[in-house]
Amino acid sequence: MSAQTKRHWMPVAQTPPSLTKKQWYLSSLVGIVFLAAGILQLINFQNFSDNLAVLGFGSSSFWGGLIVFVELWAAAGFFKIRLSFAFRAVSNFLAVATAGFWFYEALRQISEGSSATANFFGKYLVEHPGWGTVIEATVFLALVLYLLETFIAVGSRPPIVTKVTRRSGKKAVQDV
Repeated sequence: MSAQTKRHWMPVAQTPPSLTKKQWYLSSLVGIVFLAAGILQLINFQNFSDNLAVLGFGSSSFWGGLIVFVELWAAAGFFKIRLSFAFRAVSNFLAVATAGFWFYEALRQISEGSSATANFFGKYLVEHPGWGTVIEATVFLALVLYLLETFIAVGSRPPIVTKVTRRSGKKAVQDV
């Protein structure tokens, strides 16, 4: 037996932020939009990938897969489920990145006069680029930013490790 003690890092699932019922409804709505977009793009992935190629993305299958993965991960942070702080923080970052990406793409399609579909929900909701898609993307980005600010305001913080026991290698964690 070695004199070294193995230390295992265990992610700690935290209770979701304490929001009001109305805030959780709004948060769930945003999560459902992310989830629906990711699933509908995944169901008809070939069409989604082809539309990305028309928009000028090289290796559109890679970018399409990355977008779907990021949308599904981003959706998890908006539901009232127990997640580790790190998972929720990455989810929040990916939500802003995805909403910002779709906002940028809506603006870019208008400026270039693109005739391709806006691609928010794959082939299941065909929207032609225009000011309507820019308004949709702007409202969605604003909702994501509002909810993330609300999460921060109610105190979604990392857990504080208060004590490390030497024998079991487990950490006692306390939520602040």
